[in-house]
Amino acid sequence: MKKRVGVVLRPNTLKSGKSVYTVLESIQKIIIENECIPISITPNVIDINKKLNDNEKEELINEIKNLDGVILQGGDHFYDYDRVIAKYFIENNIPTLGICLGMQLLASLYEDNLILIDKSKYNEHKLEDGTTHKIKIDKNSKLYKILNVEETNVNTYHKEMITNPGIFSVSAISSDNIIEAIEYNKNDFAIGVQWHPEKDIDTNIESKKIFEEFFKTIKSYKRL
Repeated sequence: MKKRVGVVLRPNTLKSGKSVYTVLESIQKIIIENECIPISITPNVIDINKKLNDNEKEELINEIKNLDGVILQGGDHFYDYDRVIAKYFIENNIPTLGICLGMQLLASLYEDNLILIDKSKYNEHKLEDGTTHKIKIDKNSKLYKILNVEETNVNTYHKEMITNPGIFSVSAISSDNIIEAIEYNKNDFAIGVQWHPEKDIDTNIESKKIFEEFFKTIKSYKRL
């Protein structure tokens, strides 16, 4: 039986002005190519800006508890329902990959650790296609064991940075000292990266290795 991988959909607005929830086609494709089934996770409240009550939290958890892994997509903002989802996967040691905003969400599970990047201090981080910057990877980290490199170049698509990793540990920083990757060492796979490995998986070996290890962990995961 194929493993089920959840993707938390992001709120978006079409050019027509209609509000939608979306999943990146690249992420859907990666899940399918790794012989898993993508499962969309949508908020169970109409007003996504509100905090969930206990009943709403329970309803949401009931919808996600049969999943074998989760990808926390990039985006512009995260909400209380995002925290409920991410906390459940982390607290139950279910394979979790946070991408860009998803990493920022993981670092902010229990406290807000997110600020705008001051471009006068950090000028390597630009919201442009083709822009890259260098990161240094902690040799004692799980990320290093996956990639087996101390330095690499990653793409740049973020305007915010985390001030600290929360319950996670830092596994990579940029050359101008912005936290670029975090991980939770108590879990089999709980990694957040500030860049977008799904954007260059076909051309970047490090991006490919991250997904390979993520799906390898999912396929060995046994649900309690």
